Amino acid sequence: MAGKKQLAITERQFAALELLWEHGPLTVREVLARLPGGEEMPYTTVLGLLQGMERVGLVGHGDEQPAHRYRPTMTRDQATGTLLGDFVRRFFRGSAERLVLGLVDTRHLSAEDLRAIEEKIQHPPNRDVEARPSRRKKR
Repeated sequence: MAGKKQLAITERQFAALELLWEHGPLTVREVLARLPGGEEMPYTTVLGLLQGMERVGLVGHGDEQPAHRYRPTMTRDQATGTLLGDFVRRFFRGSAERLVLGLVDTRHLSAEDLRAIEEKIQHPPNRDVEARPSRRKKR
């Protein structure tokens, strides 16, 4: 899939996204106050983190004054779908089955986990179709 942008998130970026998903739009100071270890970080470190995340499209901000309020540009489900999809494509040649079998083989997935997965497949959660990224190819 040449040209498709991959989403890569560092642990610190993920922590910031978690805060924004949980609390909604936040200023740099609000992120700093809530970020694990934030009390030991300079303001400019968190500002740089959010600005970098904005450059790659993970967050955006409005024109609020006096301080910008950063917000995530995608939902948790959209980010999860993108990251997992990319992971399966790159490491398992697009096969979710290979991923699951690898988890079973390395004992990271129990029989109980598999039963829960089977139940979810047979009875998927009722989700808004618009919340999911479209899989149709654009013409």
